[in-house]
Amino acid sequence: MDDHTQLEVVPEIPLKRGSAEWKREETAETLLNVLEGLIRNKNTRSAYKVAWKGFFRFCSDYKLELDRVKPYHFGLWLKRYPEDSIARQRQHIAAVRLLFDHLLQKGVVELNPAARAKPPRLDREKAHTPVFEREEITLFLQSIQTETLKDTRDRALFSVLLYTWGRVSAVASLKVKAYYERKGQMWLRLGEKRGKIHEVPVHTAARQALDLWLDRAGIAFYPEALIFPAFGKDRKKFENRPIDRKTVWKMIRTRATACGIKKRLRCHSFRATGITEYMNAGGSLDVAQTIAGHAQLSTTKIYDRSKDRITIEEVERVKLGV
Repeated sequence: MDDHTQLEVVPEIPLKRGSAEWKREETAETLLNVLEGLIRNKNTRSAYKVAWKGFFRFCSDYKLELDRVKPYHFGLWLKRYPEDSIARQRQHIAAVRLLFDHLLQKGVVELNPAARAKPPRLDREKAHTPVFEREEITLFLQSIQTETLKDTRDRALFSVLLYTWGRVSAVASLKVKAYYERKGQMWLRLGEKRGKIHEVPVHTAARQALDLWLDRAGIAFYPEALIFPAFGKDRKKFENRPIDRKTVWKMIRTRATACGIKKRLRCHSFRATGITEYMNAGGSLDVAQTIAGHAQLSTTKIYDRSKDRITIEEVERVKLGV
């Protein structure tokens, strides 16, 4: 890894120079070893880098060196986070705890102040991810005309996200060879977290959009080609690199706004919408778990928002004439 990359990963380490310079070097090396040696998922690596940089900024603001951090400092640090970012707070606490574990082994610090730091409690009975209403998702997809190559790709991408319930990272990294036929039905092989392979049959609507894109792009017979490559700045020619999830998120926001949808939709909104509409259509939760590839049924329940409509209907029963 070159020096530029190292500086990007460890911008400012809150430790004294001079006599403690060896600690700075050990800390930088520890950061890189954890990122490159222990964390395989690139999204987790990115999140941990954000957590460490944020914690380092906090230490710098308080003129606090890493080897002087105490458990109560984490309470002050977490106050910087919005109240609705509990999941992110828990992840960042885990990132800093892991860092101090390794710094302790290296002798940079004498204790791990994050060892007993209590992250805020996360109530996961229901996801906060906004979902499309049926009319909204119909409008969203129909608004994407397929006159240009990029629009054809986008419609196929969003259709696959909606009907396979796949994570955006898994869908964005798909190659043509992962789209295959089994007993007359087309399937997709998704690479999920921790190296897990999840196979799911392709819904007719998604298949039609995907086949149209592969045909127009001329990549249907190239097994190693990316199914959803990124486009260049001219937005006319695609390149041999995958589209990244931040770009997908921006596309969703832009197209939703153009449709008049004001919700702060995310990439996971397609996953939550697909599960919700499946349950609204009379589907069973255990089958939904299988399609989504969730290890725990409780995770599938989080994305099921079908009960919301029932709640609204029940509330509207009250007629007071006010």
